[in-house]
Amino acid sequence: IAICEHHPSSARIWTRRAGFFDGEHESHVLPIHQACALYAPKDAVEAIVRAYPEGVRVKENSFKRTACHIACQSSAGADVVSVLLHFYPEAAQEKDNLGRLPIHYACSNGANIDVIEAILTAYPWAAAGQDIHGWLPLHVACHFGAGTDVVKALLNAYPDSIQARTEKGSTALTLVRKINCKNKAEVVHLLEDEGWKHWNGPMRDHPSHYRRAEETGLHHRRRGSAPAAA
Repeated sequence: IAICEHHPSSARIWTRRAGFFDGEHESHVLPIHQACALYAPKDAVEAIVRAYPEGVRVKENSFKRTACHIACQSSAGADVVSVLLHFYPEAAQEKDNLGRLPIHYACSNGANIDVIEAILTAYPWAAAGQDIHGWLPLHVACHFGAGTDVVKALLNAYPDSIQARTEKGSTALTLVRKINCKNKAEVVHLLEDEGWKHWNGPMRDHPSHYRRAEETGLHHRRRGSAPAAA
């Protein structure tokens, strides 16, 4: 922290890191990328960001991931993720080379509900983001045995994800049925609830809803209303 305060230019220095991802993929990274990968505490992350605010927007050069991607991939807490989103809210909608948003990595690395809600608050449409293989955050959450509250938050944000299929044809329900996790019965019950077909979710009232609906074709139903004619 002291280094960032007295020598802020150090936060701008790029370095080459062998094995930066999964111990095998090298990348050229900034200190903010390294800090997020090394589980740095909130104060350290914030000090680096304040020294070089532009760093939260910059992507490392291997998978084109932002600091927010890397933090979520490293199971960062809500305090760290919230700091990154405070300085750059648009990080929640940035995709890497695999088409994945930070929320995909949060869902695959055991993020708690506070992290998921921080991302959805910054970008509600993150719940509808598909990666290059057609995986939505809900698919990822169910595949990795995420908490029931996380699954519920994703459904609440984008209920149509229940019917969505991955590139290989899997739904969230088929994915969760293939794994063993302590809350499996709860999640299966949640996904089988027919009530989601009539639940619009919070995006209906979000300021960006109508603009984004036109761009993406996502038009959620009001509770109890009949679907539009084909």
